[in-house]
Amino acid sequence: MKISIAIPTYESYGNGWLYLSELFNSIIKQTEKEIEVVVSDQSTDDNIKNLCNYYCNFLNLKYIKACNIERSNSANANNAIKNCSSDIIKIMFGDDFFIDDNAITKICNNFDNKSCNWLVNASLHCKNIHSMFRPFIPHYNEDIHLGINTISSPSVLSFRGKHYFDEKLIMLMDCDMYKQLYKKFKNPFIIEDCLICNRLHDTQLQNIHQNKLAFETEYCKIKYSKEIINA
Repeated sequence: MKISIAIPTYESYGNGWLYLSELFNSIIKQTEKEIEVVVSDQSTDDNIKNLCNYYCNFLNLKYIKACNIERSNSANANNAIKNCSSDIIKIMFGDDFFIDDNAITKICNNFDNKSCNWLVNASLHCKNIHSMFRPFIPHYNEDIHLGINTISSPSVLSFRGKHYFDEKLIMLMDCDMYKQLYKKFKNPFIIEDCLICNRLHDTQLQNIHQNKLAFETEYCKIKYSKEIINA
């Protein structure tokens, strides 16, 4: 496979299977067909498992029931990454989806350049798949680890090799990852085309874990100040 799509997911208050079916349908439409889909599922029911059993008929899909790891998006995403077989990994959260049928082709074409180790793409936002708004073109900034997120959600991210989210983080798991990748590889390649849509809903992470933001910001501040001191 040219690329693996790592998808952490869970029941999402009964909507997880519906969101994931829309993501799967957007993957099926991709012009690039050499795609491995890896689903790490922390659901307490079998709706997503049953959905994956059906979509195995249409996708090269690897399903992992992830009940034996910490129940968090960062741990779940890492579990999906660990089970990917391809050298190029695309992160997609289970409630987001592709809006460009050539998205994976465009991503793979950038990684044909051996100096490309990570890239981010522009995105749209929606509350349902029929009405999209607020296009966002990403760029990196030095204070991104403090929550000044000028890149967007993890679903805009692709990278070469295995890189993992800090499992102490939820709200800033993406910002911390961008900082990690910048420290290793400098600036990302940027695709200014909107390739994915970030779904906005009441049960998304940024809404239900707001109380963790102050702690995580302080954690990241200390984490990277220690690295500067020890450099």
